[in-house]
Amino acid sequence: MPALQQTNNLPATSFAVLGLLSFGPMSGYDLKQFADRSISHFYWSPAKSQIYSELRRLKQAGLVTEQHVQQQTRPDKRIYEITEEGRNQLAGWVGHSELEPAVFKSTFLLRVFLGRAAGHEALLHLLQQHLAQEEAMLAHLQEAQEECSPYSDDSLYSLLTIRAGVHITEATIKWSHEAIAAIHSLHPDSQTHTETGALDPA
Repeated sequence: MPALQQTNNLPATSFAVLGLLSFGPMSGYDLKQFADRSISHFYWSPAKSQIYSELRRLKQAGLVTEQHVQQQTRPDKRIYEITEEGRNQLAGWVGHSELEPAVFKSTFLLRVFLGRAAGHEALLHLLQQHLAQEEAMLAHLQEAQEECSPYSDDSLYSLLTIRAGVHITEATIKWSHEAIAAIHSLHPDSQTHTETGALDPA
């Protein structure tokens, strides 16, 4: 299949919104909700302002249409739909654009790297907070995995990204336990923060 020409120099966030609209027409609110329960665990949890900014950009580029819908009992809303050109651009970006190197940025790991500035007990508290967040994320991903399983033509691509999230989160949880154990091994008298902020012996 020949590479499709990409006539719009759009950022990945624009293609994220365009891709979400490929599942069907949606309002800005619907897009935000859909992003939060689909791509937020591996790419983007957008603010409403970002959603609408991208929709304006895509509309100006002719990649989505906007329809004003009147409602009797609720405020009027705008529904956005991907155009045929939008589908062509999306297919070209997904399948034929140059793959950029993965960039991993973590404010959390930056704080761990600079941990000596706060001391080991503060870092234990930080690690335990992070562990709790990751365990909650794993439960969420496992629930989503059950909803999508088994692999099928409809679930394949969503399930592949969910499975990636499960593996990454499980590895992060394992690392978190190792990090907590490493601090305790060097500081056996370390105390552990509970969820209420009190200190308990480790």
